[in-house]
Amino acid sequence: MNKDILFYLMMGVGALIFAASLTNWDWFFKQRRAQIMVKAMGRNGARIFYALLGIFFAVFGWMVLSGRIAIDSLF
Repeated sequence: MNKDILFYLMMGVGALIFAASLTNWDWFFKQRRAQIMVKAMGRNGARIFYALLGIFFAVFGWMVLSGRIAIDSLF
């Protein structure tokens, strides 16, 4: 499996998480794993957390694919 596919997937997941936090999708925030963050931080706090997480995933995937971060030693 080509390792680039993993980072494209990471960017896509990051974009999905970011979109879910911006649009406040109920199906996303009612999932069991998201409920842990909602109970701990409140709905708006969880939205901020997931927005930052989505940005991190998308930017990290982009930086690896563009060659700004070399992680060849991990594979």
